[in-house]
Amino acid sequence: MPISGEKSYSVRVTVPDVLQSGRDNVVALEIQHEGETVHPSSGTFTLFAQGSTPVVDAAATTFHAGRVQYTVPSSALDTSAAGVEYGDGWLEEWALTISGVVYTWTRPAALAKRPISPSVTDTDLLAEYPDLANYWGSGRTNAQTFIDSAWNDIVRRWLREGGAWWPIASPYVFFEAHRELTLSKLWRYIGKSDGNEVFVDLSTKHQAEYARQFQAIATQYDRDQDGRVDDPDSLESRHGVISVNTPIRYSPRWYGGLRGRRFLIR
Repeated sequence: MPISGEKSYSVRVTVPDVLQSGRDNVVALEIQHEGETVHPSSGTFTLFAQGSTPVVDAAATTFHAGRVQYTVPSSALDTSAAGVEYGDGWLEEWALTISGVVYTWTRPAALAKRPISPSVTDTDLLAEYPDLANYWGSGRTNAQTFIDSAWNDIVRRWLREGGAWWPIASPYVFFEAHRELTLSKLWRYIGKSDGNEVFVDLSTKHQAEYARQFQAIATQYDRDQDGRVDDPDSLESRHGVISVNTPIRYSPRWYGGLRGRRFLIR
């Protein structure tokens, strides 16, 4: 709750930041009020690793393209330094001055060697519906807004349901769920805009398929961040470990596995 007598600014923190070691990282914070972007008069950025000592201490921020920004130097993310380790537990602290008042916001973060990114693109959506671009509205030339929204929903759900995020070594496993949720959001928007229930029904169909695909996600991890999967012979789902070599029980549903093997997807 905001402090009584002060404005309630909205800070857009959709997912935790996953910083990448070995390079500079641009981090940003977007603040809005009454539908307008808020431009702080000044601000500082502090970054804490897992310990209490900051690796970036009260550095001045800049404002660009409607967001407060800071570039974290690669030297601050050097895992050979004491207290700097891969994993979650990092914390960003933004102290921003707005109308003479200093507001402080925090954002959780993690450090990874190779953070994952979404693999769904417009090309994949058009592969499902080649005439899709004819429907998504005048002035819109791509589906990036829907791709981003669906990806953020998946990240939040994965974290909320106990999945690890920063050490995932096989981002392609999210592809089907991400594609289906994107199409659901897109067809819902098109259906509501056109008043066409056929498009709304398509949205419902893809929403149901998204739910099924999300439950089937199983991935591999690189928790020690050495650039290799921890166990090439197994996949981990939110329900437990799945062996690549030997199925747990009989099922008629099989899929090609890693290195020519076969594994069971529940």
